[in-house]
Amino acid sequence: MFNKLLAFAAPAVFSVLVSSLAVVQPAAAQTSNNQQPFPFSAPPSAAERSAMGSGQQQGQGFNPGMANGGFGQQRGFGFNNTGSNTGEEELKNDPQNSQQQNPEIKLPKKPLSGFQQFVFDTTGRILPNFGDNALQKTVRLNNANQPVSADYEIGAGDEILVRVWGAVDVNVNAQVDRDGQLTIPSVGTFPVAGVKARNLDDFLKSQVGQYYKNFSLSATLGKLGGVNIYVAGQALAPGMHLVNSTSTLASVVFGVAQPGINGSFRSVQLRRAGQTVATFDLYELLAKGSMKGDRKLQAGDVVFIGQAGKRVALNIEGPAAAIFELKEGETLANVLATAGVDTTLLRQDTVLIEGFNAANPQAPRGVEQISYTRALQEATLRDGEIVTIFQARRAFSNAVTLKGAVADPARYPHFSGMTVADLIPNTDVLLQPDYFKKKSALVGYNKSRADRAMQDPRLQETLTIEEQIEQQQRMKLLSNPPDLFITDPRTGELIENPAAKQFSERKEQAKLGAVEDTVKNLLPTLNWDYAVIERLNRTELKPEVVPFNLRKAMARDPQHNLVLQPGDVVTIFSADQADIPKARKTALIKVTGEVAAPGYYQVAPGETLRDVLVKAGGLTQDAFLFGTVLERKSIQKQQEQQYKRALEQAERLLLAATNANAASALNAADAASVQTQAANQRLYLERLKERKPDGRVVLEVDPKANSIAEMPPLVLDDGDSITIPTLPTQVGIFGSVYTQGAFAYQKGRTVFDYLDLAGGAAKSADKGSIFVLRANGTVDSAQQGWVPFVSGLYGRNALPGDTIYVPEDFERVSFMKGLLDISQIFYQVGLGAAAINVLRD
Repeated sequence: MFNKLLAFAAPAVFSVLVSSLAVVQPAAAQTSNNQQPFPFSAPPSAAERSAMGSGQQQGQGFNPGMANGGFGQQRGFGFNNTGSNTGEEELKNDPQNSQQQNPEIKLPKKPLSGFQQFVFDTTGRILPNFGDNALQKTVRLNNANQPVSADYEIGAGDEILVRVWGAVDVNVNAQVDRDGQLTIPSVGTFPVAGVKARNLDDFLKSQVGQYYKNFSLSATLGKLGGVNIYVAGQALAPGMHLVNSTSTLASVVFGVAQPGINGSFRSVQLRRAGQTVATFDLYELLAKGSMKGDRKLQAGDVVFIGQAGKRVALNIEGPAAAIFELKEGETLANVLATAGVDTTLLRQDTVLIEGFNAANPQAPRGVEQISYTRALQEATLRDGEIVTIFQARRAFSNAVTLKGAVADPARYPHFSGMTVADLIPNTDVLLQPDYFKKKSALVGYNKSRADRAMQDPRLQETLTIEEQIEQQQRMKLLSNPPDLFITDPRTGELIENPAAKQFSERKEQAKLGAVEDTVKNLLPTLNWDYAVIERLNRTELKPEVVPFNLRKAMARDPQHNLVLQPGDVVTIFSADQADIPKARKTALIKVTGEVAAPGYYQVAPGETLRDVLVKAGGLTQDAFLFGTVLERKSIQKQQEQQYKRALEQAERLLLAATNANAASALNAADAASVQTQAANQRLYLERLKERKPDGRVVLEVDPKANSIAEMPPLVLDDGDSITIPTLPTQVGIFGSVYTQGAFAYQKGRTVFDYLDLAGGAAKSADKGSIFVLRANGTVDSAQQGWVPFVSGLYGRNALPGDTIYVPEDFERVSFMKGLLDISQIFYQVGLGAAAINVLRD
């Protein structure tokens, strides 16, 4: 029957009928109050969107209904448009359904306009339309728990929670029907359309009071019904849309009524009953916060997006770059104000304006260069122009920069004939502020309090990266002490943990560091012989570096007191930044132990170990010069590299041997033994990794030396640490002997006399590899000499502080265990040898 009616209808009537199908629903989808629920349609496919591209370029916008062949099909504000639904599915997605979760939907993606593409082809930048970033990408009908103003007027579709008690008991969620009537079961039907939210309770009480006495009533707004509006003109998504009943013209312009690629941001009209009742300018809201022209929407309203007016592109650095729509009479000053540009950072000499020149059809584009002031006051912007404004140059016309190891690195004014001595007239200019900060810290200095204070984040921010790392390492060391004893994997017995001993030593060093922090050089040594001027050669446009002698320049030596030019950068170096010859460095040396006045002493270039011991007041009667320990930072760094390489090699050998032993295992017991052995070997390696080289320099001192004159004339480096120990009274014996420990030293006894005191070497000992680590860091071993063992240690006297080590026999124990012993020997022997080699080089 319906098709027959369509066959006899006129073409105009046919169009109206088909359009109306967008809001007519199947019977299964009707609600109890006969409201028309929201119809759903599938979004267009990629191919369909591509096919509609040309239409969008013509400003027709995007109508989701067109994807399914419909005409202006209704779009719900925020409902799921993901496919056609059965009647049951439509009921499930009905906006009046209390279970609806109001999912978000994406709005159509806005393609580039022709002008945006043109600007990209010209400038290489895709500039957004001003205001695009503020528009929503998704929309939602928020009718659940929506806050409502007191002036909100009740309308069709609104849900009202009514509770009546007393003479009558009612508790119901009722909806206002399309006629504006609210039906309360057992009470009656009342007209509530147009009643304001603040008056709802009183209104219903008066209505119900006509039938009942002695009752109480409470009415609360629940979900709000939507209103259907029409979006037309150059809109992104034209058609019918269901929006929240609290929506205003401004709110829908940010949502479903967004301007399309050719839509105007400046002329959004609200049409009601054929009349334009309001015009909204989105720029006024975005740039000035003005809501002028905003109106509350009603059912049947038309939001009309007009054609975009004159558009210009602002090509400038930063987020202000965009395409702007201009109203009649607006100038570049209006554009900059709308964009929020900081005009103080703009170049005042040049503004480029590219536009169309109709008089030259062969080359219709032209460019004009004018000053910034003239562009603001006189330039008339035309449609399609691109305005390029540059940032102010960073060049100074009268500045000279001083930086590096100086008190106040900054730009200073240049004057005619200015020289280096004028810029640096005295040494106060070179006295860095850190000196006074460190000097002030000496007052009432307390190391433990300082360590705790340094954990304060506010102080951490004032430290350099190196100071933060040093502080963290010190705090980590002192807060995580290792166990004093560990289990020996070979015997299962408790032994002293080498890491605990190391921790104790480093803890003592940290305590001594309190003195070092307060006495060490507070001011870095300057490189008086070398400073530079960086200058731009404006003829060749290349940088030049002009070196000079700082000391001679400050003495106004004409050869080095160079004349400065505007834009010059003068850099002063410290000795650390540009390494200077050792002969011109000042060194600070720490002296501890058996000297008359332990402390920190400054030595001049060329002064030696003997000199600093004299400055320390000489030796005490208990001084043991043969055991003097000299630690040097540069040696420590080289030892750390060598030690790391040795450990890496040991790890490779361990892995290879473990794999070979596992492959040769004959049964499960052998395999388990290999795994146990490998675990023990890894434990040894980890213990080796915990050891850190100390940077000791081996000194050739006579064991009987007792005067400073007998010390080697070794030239000292900044940061050297010298310790004169007390004369030891014991000799240590360790390794494969029957009794390990320390034995009282007795003059005249040989190495083998002490071995006899320890019960001699065990059966598993390698007697041909016995060695002695002397107190001065040197090693005597049985392997030295033409005849091993006999010529190496035979008949040699033991010295105070000696450590005798007897290794295991390689043939009696596993290769890997021997390798670990050798690794430990390498630590004790190899590092001393490395130090000797460094000195010889």
